[in-house]
Amino acid sequence: MNPAVASVPLSVVHAHSRQTLLTITSTPNLPSGGLPSTSGAPTSQQFRYEDRRSALIVESDRPLSPTYLSKIFTLPEVAEGVSQDDTSLPTSPTQPSKGLADPPKSRTSSRASQYRKSHRASEFMSLSSPKSSSSSTPPDSPSSQKSPRQRPRILFYHKHDPHYGFTNFSDHPVIYNGKKYPTSEHLFQSFKFHDHRPGLAEHIRTCSTRPSVAFSEARRFQPEVRPDWKQVNIEKMDIAIELKFTQHEDLKEELLATGDAELVEDSDKDAFWGIGADGKGRNELGKALMRLRDKLRRSPAA
Repeated sequence: MNPAVASVPLSVVHAHSRQTLLTITSTPNLPSGGLPSTSGAPTSQQFRYEDRRSALIVESDRPLSPTYLSKIFTLPEVAEGVSQDDTSLPTSPTQPSKGLADPPKSRTSSRASQYRKSHRASEFMSLSSPKSSSSSTPPDSPSSQKSPRQRPRILFYHKHDPHYGFTNFSDHPVIYNGKKYPTSEHLFQSFKFHDHRPGLAEHIRTCSTRPSVAFSEARRFQPEVRPDWKQVNIEKMDIAIELKFTQHEDLKEELLATGDAELVEDSDKDAFWGIGADGKGRNELGKALMRLRDKLRRSPAA
């Protein structure tokens, strides 16, 4: 061994509580001619650390603490498929040993460089880097942003469920042009015939108190329905439900109490006025009720 080289045994506690004997070899830089400098100027040193058990070698221009070395030597083997871009090693130990300076950087032998690519390297970095008092999540990252408040939905359709009064089949009579209609469904179906077949419109009004019968009778006379019905049906629905909700104060208060919730007619049979079997229908009755709700709120009487 060169006289300028000294070997010092150092005991480091392994991560699994076993001791690993390391050899620290200190080699001062020599001037040309191979003789030590006599100028008295400080000489830079190079520190070489070897783990005899794993045959790992770490070289540094400054001393490394035993704790720091132990963490390096116990890093697991690189896993297949790990990104080759992750080649960083921690630059400072978590708790330096007394009397040993912590290096700002270190370089390793080619054998040790394999360990730097381990997927656990980022874990080691989090241990050796100072903990930040603030959150590590960027303020504008998706996880830090609050998701918008989801709008509540109110479903109505079935007789024994809440808000059945929102349907046209509920037992709430409606007065239109001085005549009483048993339900808003009766009035709505009669609108199909009012202008050109008033006799049929009167038949729909008086055929039965049951809204299902008024519906069936209007379908029976489908050939007599006004030809532009598909262009005016939503407008006629607006008229029918406005009369109903303004003539029944309890229904009006119930509608206003829904806040800004989405109102949905949960009918699996009607994909136009309701949402249909697949839940993707147009929900035109729900939309009409929400329009009416907005109109009532704007009204001074509300």
